Amino acid sequence: MTSARETRLQEKFGPAYKWMAGFSVILGLLTAIFSSTMVNVALTDIMATFDITQASAQWMSTAFLSASCVAMLTTAWLMNNFGARSTFLIAIAAFSIGSLIGWQSINYEILVSARILQGIGAGILQPLSMSLIFMLFPAEMRGRAMGLFGMGVVIGPAMGPVIGGIITDSLDWHTTFAVVLPLALLAGLLGYLLLPDKSENRPIARFNFQSLILISACVACLLSGLSNSQFFPFSSLLVFPYLLIAAITLVLFLIRDVKSTNPLVQLALFKDPRICASAIIGALTSAGMFSSFYTIPLFSRTVQQTSATDAGLLLLPAGLLLVIVFPIVGRLIDRMPSYPLILIGQVTFVCSTVALSYATADTSFLYLAGWIIISRIGLGFIMPSNSTYSLSIVQAHQVPDASGALNFLRILGGTIGVNLTALLITARSDFHLNEAMQVSGQQVLTEVDQIRALTLVFEDVFLVTASVFALSLLPALYLTYSFLTATKKPR
Repeated sequence: MTSARETRLQEKFGPAYKWMAGFSVILGLLTAIFSSTMVNVALTDIMATFDITQASAQWMSTAFLSASCVAMLTTAWLMNNFGARSTFLIAIAAFSIGSLIGWQSINYEILVSARILQGIGAGILQPLSMSLIFMLFPAEMRGRAMGLFGMGVVIGPAMGPVIGGIITDSLDWHTTFAVVLPLALLAGLLGYLLLPDKSENRPIARFNFQSLILISACVACLLSGLSNSQFFPFSSLLVFPYLLIAAITLVLFLIRDVKSTNPLVQLALFKDPRICASAIIGALTSAGMFSSFYTIPLFSRTVQQTSATDAGLLLLPAGLLLVIVFPIVGRLIDRMPSYPLILIGQVTFVCSTVALSYATADTSFLYLAGWIIISRIGLGFIMPSNSTYSLSIVQAHQVPDASGALNFLRILGGTIGVNLTALLITARSDFHLNEAMQVSGQQVLTEVDQIRALTLVFEDVFLVTASVFALSLLPALYLTYSFLTATKKPR
């Protein structure tokens, strides 16, 4: 059922309306993702400004990602009770206030608070964008529409480090918070003018705060424990208790949501094995993408000794190419089943990641950028195809709930992937550097020996990333089997 406001907008703008409304939410999403990746490039400068260690600085990323993950689960309730337009404006307001506070932050505690607000806004925007695009467009155009959504998800991380590196090198890290404010305000204005209200005037449903508190504690403790494990042993009070609390609160959350008449997450959706398979693909795809966004600039800066700007530029060609790739994949989704596109993308990403494991300090920019382009083409095939498939097999009224839950698992998978990648880098660095000292018989390695050891570290990391990502082929093969079985059944 459409609202009176949406009917008026459709009459006013005609067929172009859905594209205009879709653009406004994608602009908001793109702005939020820009900010998250720009600030990551400036991490070392922030550490110097506030005189903090990397372990302390990790809380800034953990705060953003924890808030973002949890906020995703509130989107369905907000949309159902306040409508898409109000939900979008709430998200933009939270993100903009966080950006303003981050721009003017005078200590690290204020900066972490700013990142929490930014994370809340970004978390609401992702499932909102996916849900709204899926509901605005008819079934035969959803592939192209989800391609538009995928552009926002992947191009943001590709362009963000470049812009953030240039700003950090030439101006000041505070400016990385300020530069997104005009885009956020423009997105808010377009959303206010173009997005529909809720379709029914019904009383506001009760919100499940208990489940929200439990899942918030679970995510925050899980990410904190994983982050701290980079710097402290597993038995440390800064690691094991956090992971234990995360496990306990997850169990309590599942028990409460199963019994609740007003659950935060519609767990019944996951009774369908196809939804579970799609969720696993989304989580592992996000883990691979986030891991590569973390690893590639770090490889460039540590092994190849480049600047922040040059490290960011490695990801730029792939981001620009996706502007072409996503519309093509979107049209393919509208014309053929999703499973072959997902499989093509998975194989492409695995092969390109293995190729990156051969990179050294002398590897050319063209080699690195070329294989990064190929890996992003793989992601460009997977993400919109998997998103379109997963939302097409649920009922229309379940789309906001499914979108929130699937995006939550996708971002959580990506976040865990980054943390495990950072942990792997730390562990393999200790191993290869110690091995190099034993071989050389010296306690202090030369710069050449250090770079050689670090090259081996990143070789291991790329190969592990490819191996873990290859596991996503299993649920994709199940989706293939399900589709082929369904088509052979007699009508």
